[in-house]
Amino acid sequence: MAAYALSSLEQYIPLLLMESVRQIGKNDNRLTKSVISLKGVESLDRSGSVLYRDLKNATSFDGSFWDENAATDSFERAASYIALLEMDMVELEDYFLRNRNEFSDSDYSLIFSLNCPNRSGDVRKFYDLKAKVSSEAK
Repeated sequence: MAAYALSSLEQYIPLLLMESVRQIGKNDNRLTKSVISLKGVESLDRSGSVLYRDLKNATSFDGSFWDENAATDSFERAASYIALLEMDMVELEDYFLRNRNEFSDSDYSLIFSLNCPNRSGDVRKFYDLKAKVSSEAK
């Protein structure tokens, strides 16, 4: 029973971490004067590392369905998503150009629009880059 109950946590927990970023970013007036701080980003990143370690230890028993490859991929993807919050705008633009297909357009649009510790949000830069990439592909 425990093995089945824990069988997909390696994929759901990173998804929940990414969803936390999305909810904070959307901020549909539930949080007043919310600011994304560097300490907050570091805490979220550290939470991912601790959860990975703890889940791996908790599910390392006979009959466990823990998928190490899926866990590694999921947690690395969540860490990459969280790391976007630490980048300045130039780094974010470069990252997008190198990794256009890593996240959805709506995720990139949200990340570009966020005011983060090292940048002011500007979603127009995302749409300008996207248009530039599209015109170069033709």
